[in-house]
Amino acid sequence: MSDLVEKITRISHAVDDFKARHLQEVQELRQRIEELEMCSRAPGRTGAPEVSSVERDHLQLFTKWIKTNDASTRQELSNIEKELERKQVIIGNDAQGGVAVPTVILREIERLELQISPIRSLVRVVPAASGDFHALVNERGTTAGWVGESDSRTETETSRLRRRSPTSGELYAYPKTSEWAMNDIFFDVAAWLAEECAQAFAVAEESAVLVGDGANKPTGMLNTAPNTTPDFASPARDPAAFEAIEVQSSQSPAAAEITPESLVDVIYRLHSQYRAGASWIMNSETAGATMKLKDKDGRFLWTQSLAAGQPNMLLGYPVQIVEGLPGIAPNAFPIGFGNWNRAYLLIDIATPRITRDEVTQPGFVKFYVRRRVGGCVFNNHAAKFLKPVTS
Repeated sequence: MSDLVEKITRISHAVDDFKARHLQEVQELRQRIEELEMCSRAPGRTGAPEVSSVERDHLQLFTKWIKTNDASTRQELSNIEKELERKQVIIGNDAQGGVAVPTVILREIERLELQISPIRSLVRVVPAASGDFHALVNERGTTAGWVGESDSRTETETSRLRRRSPTSGELYAYPKTSEWAMNDIFFDVAAWLAEECAQAFAVAEESAVLVGDGANKPTGMLNTAPNTTPDFASPARDPAAFEAIEVQSSQSPAAAEITPESLVDVIYRLHSQYRAGASWIMNSETAGATMKLKDKDGRFLWTQSLAAGQPNMLLGYPVQIVEGLPGIAPNAFPIGFGNWNRAYLLIDIATPRITRDEVTQPGFVKFYVRRRVGGCVFNNHAAKFLKPVTS
């Protein structure tokens, strides 16, 4: 009888192993397809990112640790993290400990974030080893001159450089699931974790980039209110303030509106060097109102996209929907236009990490996932905001 039980146990384990391998293969194929689809919609990307054997091993060990919380697996993870850090695949460690989130899952989180908010695809995102990060902006101070072959050269003016220092904080999510779900062999840990974190991260990060006050978070684009001081004026605008283009209402004194003329104004108030790669940002409500605008010949300014995944166009420039922006109201800033990659800087500090918690709530496993993020206005000449005003 004991031999029969032992054989049945071995068969059961073999079936479980087969299911686990099969599930992993299906997940990898699904992820590959989604990455290829994402790359087809992202200009400049020619293929899905390569996953090294070390990164693949990291993901497998991470998945095993998430499910079992095994001490030996945790040690293996620590060893492989050191190798990844040496190869600069992951950056730095965390004083709070935890485990580095695998690169494959981070890519999936980013993919899902972009479905919720386009902010990360618009602004400049750079990795940083610490929060003590500084960047320099050239304020167009360098001059040149003309000389003959044997003429003497006089010294030209040097660049005026502006130093920008992002403020930062820890962005975290705290998803939880039941122990029963964790024990289910078909429970896709990587997909579940990516989906839970992406939703929380996208909403919080978009809000910080737009209106963050810089207290343990990025300093947002609108934290310092845009004003009407032109670029390169003397005295200059605050380095964190964009230029505002005021829109005077043509309706009743209490109304606020966007006019076709004001949209043209904002395009050509932006210097030509920033118009290449520029785009509009607005929320859905503002987009609905803007879609109805026509020129003097009765033609719509808005061009609806006919291809899936491609943005709509407004006066020849793409429109990105950013729900965190205010609607059309007096003294609000409902529409932005600019080269956001040059206008705003977002930094990812070190590598996101995760801590497993199965103690504080019996029957459930919670995961404390965090990443340090910083941000600030980088070049306040690279974007403009419309500001409806009333009489």
